[in-house]
Amino acid sequence: MDNNPIAKIRPINNFELSTSKLDNLNEKSELSQVAQEFESLFVYQMLKSARKAKLAESLFSNQGSETYESLLDQEYSKTIAKNHSFGIADALVRQFGGKRK
Repeated sequence: MDNNPIAKIRPINNFELSTSKLDNLNEKSELSQVAQEFESLFVYQMLKSARKAKLAESLFSNQGSETYESLLDQEYSKTIAKNHSFGIADALVRQFGGKRK
């Protein structure tokens, strides 16, 4: 029998470590993606309110143009949230990005 205590230590596979790290990275990336989508939704609501507060009707105002403007505002909000931070997404990631039990 071997009384060497070092021989009883089970080596840790690199795969086990990398899997737990990947899971953690996946959770963080998913959280940041959802936080960015929430920030995009917030920006969309701001743009929608700004359009609603217009002072006069445009010459070619109809339901089709309103639908187009709504879709355009959604794309604007995604682009704005992706390229410019309002700090909402960062705050959400800090709030919910802690260690889970």
